[in-house]
Amino acid sequence: MDAHAIPLLKLYETVNKAYVIPIYQRPFAWDSRKAEELLKAVLQDANDNAKITSLGTLLFCNIPGANPFGNNTPATIAPSTMWEIVDGQQRLTVFAIIGHALNERHKALVKDGLLYSPPLEFDMLFATSRTRTGKTVPVLIRDGDNYDTGFQSDLARMLNSFAGHADWPEGVGKRLVETRNAIVKWAAEELNLGNFASFSDHFLSKCTVVQVVADDQDTAFTMFEPLNSTSEPLTAFEVYRSKAVRQLNAQFPKTELLLAYEESKRDEVISRSNTLIFSMAQANSGERPRIHFVPLKHYLDGQVAAPFIAHFEAAADFFRTVWLEQTATDAWFDDEAKNCVRFLKAMSHDIAIPLVLRYYLTQRDDVGKVLKIVVAFYSLWRSAYLTNALPKTYRALLNPASANDLSIAGGKALKSPADLAVYFKATLSDKIGALAAGQTIDQKWLGETNLTYEELKTLCRLFIFIDMGATIKSNLVPDDPWTSVDDVEHIYPSGLAGAPANVHRIGNLTFLPGKVNKSLQDTPWLEKREVYAWLADPAKGPVPANYASTGGPVPKAAKDFIVDVASPALGHLAGLSANAAWGEAEIDARSAAMLGRVWNVLHNSWLNP
Repeated sequence: MDAHAIPLLKLYETVNKAYVIPIYQRPFAWDSRKAEELLKAVLQDANDNAKITSLGTLLFCNIPGANPFGNNTPATIAPSTMWEIVDGQQRLTVFAIIGHALNERHKALVKDGLLYSPPLEFDMLFATSRTRTGKTVPVLIRDGDNYDTGFQSDLARMLNSFAGHADWPEGVGKRLVETRNAIVKWAAEELNLGNFASFSDHFLSKCTVVQVVADDQDTAFTMFEPLNSTSEPLTAFEVYRSKAVRQLNAQFPKTELLLAYEESKRDEVISRSNTLIFSMAQANSGERPRIHFVPLKHYLDGQVAAPFIAHFEAAADFFRTVWLEQTATDAWFDDEAKNCVRFLKAMSHDIAIPLVLRYYLTQRDDVGKVLKIVVAFYSLWRSAYLTNALPKTYRALLNPASANDLSIAGGKALKSPADLAVYFKATLSDKIGALAAGQTIDQKWLGETNLTYEELKTLCRLFIFIDMGATIKSNLVPDDPWTSVDDVEHIYPSGLAGAPANVHRIGNLTFLPGKVNKSLQDTPWLEKREVYAWLADPAKGPVPANYASTGGPVPKAAKDFIVDVASPALGHLAGLSANAAWGEAEIDARSAAMLGRVWNVLHNSWLNP
C-alpha cells in the first residue's frame, strides 16, 4: 500500500500508463454543475494564489498478469501499465474533459498572442502512448475496451476523438455530452489572455490528490470501504464480474435480473448478491464463507471458470424465479412446490437453500420432491424441538469431510429423493431419541410437541392445511399465503372470559374466511357451532336472523357468506359443529388427533417419496 499527496500533473507524467474503470463502477454520474463548481473553485484559488487545492483521494490497484486491454504482442499499442480505479472514476473523467477544454482554449488563445507553455501537455490528461513518439491512445478506458481491437465505451471513444483519431462519436451518454459541452463553454467564457496561464499552472501544479495505490485488489478492498463511484457499497459479485469479463468475456444476464439494479434499493442488491454467493459456495464446494464483502470476494476470486459461471447463472435464476418470485414454469414447480417455498421463506428457514439449490443445479426434476422432504423434516423437528442443532444436519450434506457430502466439487453422486428422505428420517429419529417400552416414535414425538399459535403461527397454518387434507388453500393471498393471519380462527375465542390454558394450541385452530372470522370474534361456542353447521352445509339453506341457542343476532358477514351461491361449503367445519361443548378437554383431544394425522402425512408420506 502506497499513499501520497501529489500534484495533479504527477498522475499523468508517466507515458505508457493508463487507467481502467472496472465493470462494477457505475456509468459517469456527475452533472455539468458539479464540474463547473470544481472549475470555479480552482479559478478562485488561482486568483487568490492559494498554496493548494485539494481534489480528494483516488484509489488504484495494479492489474496483474497479461494486459487484458490489448493483444499482448510487441505490436500492441496498449499501454503496458494499467491501474484499476477502485474509487475516483468521476473525477478522472472530468480531469480528462478539462484537459481537452484547456487544449482547445490554449490553441485559440495562442492565435490571439498568448505566450505560454504548460508544465504538462494538456492532452496528457486524456491521452497517453507506449512511447512519446508513439500513437496516442486514451489514458482512461472502461472494462470491455481494447486498444488494439477497438473501443466500445462512450468514454474511450470520446477521449479517442479528443486525441484526433476519430470524429466525435455518436450515441455518447447524455451526462458525458452535457459535461463536456459545459466545461468547454466555461473555459471559453472564463479563461482569457490574462488568467489562462495562472489557472492552468494552479490546476496542474497546485491542485493535489491523495493517490493511494494498493498492492492488489484484495488489499484495496480490505483497507478501504468498498465503494463505487456513487459512494454506494459494492458487492463481491460486481468485482467478480469485472474479472470474469476480462478473462472469459463472461456475461451474467440472469444475475443482473436477480439483482435488479434499477428497481432495487442498494441494500437489497447487496443482500441478494451475498445470499447468492454464500449459497453457491456451499452447493458448489461445501465452503461456508462469512457473508461479508471480503470473504465472499476471496471465494469468487478462485472461481473464474466457465462451469462455475454457468452454475452461478443458474443459481441466480433459482433465486429470482423460485425463491423470490415463485414464477418458474418448470413442470416440477407446481402449486404444492410453490407453497413449500413460501412456507420455508415465511419460517426464515434459509439454511435449507444451499441443499435445494444443489438439486436445482444438476438434478432439477427432483427439486419438488426435495422441497417436500425438507418441509416435512423441518416441520416435524421445529414443532417439538429448538433449531440450534439443525444447521449441522444440512452442513453434513454439503461438507467435503462428511460421508454424506453432496457438493458439486466433491464429485459424489447426488442422493435420490428416497435416500435423502432416509437421511432426514434417521436424523429426526436420533433427535427424538430412545423410546420407552411399547412406545412408538410418533407417540414420543406427539408427547414432546406443544404447538401453539402464539409461538409458531406459520407452522400452525401448515398443520391446519394438512389436517384439512390439503397443503394449498385457494382463497389465500397468492403472494404471501403463509403469513396472513386474518383467516386463522380460535374455536374457543382467546379473548373470551374463562378461556382455557390451552386456548392457543393447534387443536383450537381452524380456518374461516377473513370477514366471517372477524364477525365471530369472542362469540361463545353455542352460537359459533350453529354458524359452523351452516358454513359446512352445501345446501345453502336460509339463515335465521337470530341464533336458536341464545336468541342473539347472527352477524351479517356470516349470513352474507353462507347464502352467497358462489361461496364454497366449508366441509372441514362439519365435525367441529357436532361437539355439544368446547373447552380444554376437546382442545387436547383434537390437538392429539391433528398431530397424529400430520405425522402420518409428513413422516409416512412426504418422507417416503
